[in-house]
Amino acid sequence: MFEFNFEVNESDSSGTESPFKKRKIAENSNSDSPNKKIDWYQAEQIKPTKDLLQSLDIYELNAKELTIGNIELRHLIAGFLLEDIKEHSDLDSQDIRISEESHSDLIAGVYEGGAKIWECTDDLLIYLSKHFEKADWKDKSVLDLGCGSGLLGIYAVKCGAKVDFQDYNKDVLEKITMPNVLLNFEDTLNDDEKMDLLQTESNFYAGDWSNFAELTKNVEKYDIILTSETIYNIENQEKLLETFRKRLKEDGIVLVAGKSHYFGVGGGLEQFIDYVKSKNVFTTNYLWKSDENLKRGIVELKFQ
Repeated sequence: MFEFNFEVNESDSSGTESPFKKRKIAENSNSDSPNKKIDWYQAEQIKPTKDLLQSLDIYELNAKELTIGNIELRHLIAGFLLEDIKEHSDLDSQDIRISEESHSDLIAGVYEGGAKIWECTDDLLIYLSKHFEKADWKDKSVLDLGCGSGLLGIYAVKCGAKVDFQDYNKDVLEKITMPNVLLNFEDTLNDDEKMDLLQTESNFYAGDWSNFAELTKNVEKYDIILTSETIYNIENQEKLLETFRKRLKEDGIVLVAGKSHYFGVGGGLEQFIDYVKSKNVFTTNYLWKSDENLKRGIVELKFQ
């Protein structure tokens, strides 16, 4: 297996078959076997359970604070989280454990890097804090697509939006995203009130994008879709763009944060923009660029 050649801050980093239901899709993999068929996980909704409350005190003790503009975010320290998962792994956290044991941030069809907070997530958070007012989020329906830690969606929640979270891996949602959302509820709420909000105010979806839109066809479409570091695999960009097309409101926007090139994987922001233009569905607007060693950027998509 190969690894992403991402650069991340160390402080933010974080042979059993997964029990997750799979759907076989014949696609080329960017792995060692170019023609290998990948069994992508079937999309499904994941419901938070009260089991999360049993670990809430431990989460509180192992949380890191992050200030974005005037918004305080809290999230689990990745090092603690991954060690805890490896020590107490069960059938619901096999994918993260397999990734750690393989020393790989990407195992096609099994794990898609959701346990770490990548650079472009920070880029998009900072951009939102500078260019969006709280009023811009009021009564907005938001999707954090490929959410991982869920920080983009949590930021939107704390600004007043209603947010759904989607990640490829069920165990990422249960072991990382949901605990992080819990950590960011008001301290004045008791545990039961926090759990009630978690269960009623957001939806959590796991699995492949290819039938995510069908699964959520009765869910209100989104005013804003936020997504970071999801364009690395060229083979998955058609599914990603189709998700935007089917789940975005006619006057909605998509904000995509990514790197100009993902070494060893093939995708990149400029390549993705060219792909979007070729489909004649969305307009693209380059909102922000970094000229550091590894170039990064943020692009806005709107319906033509």
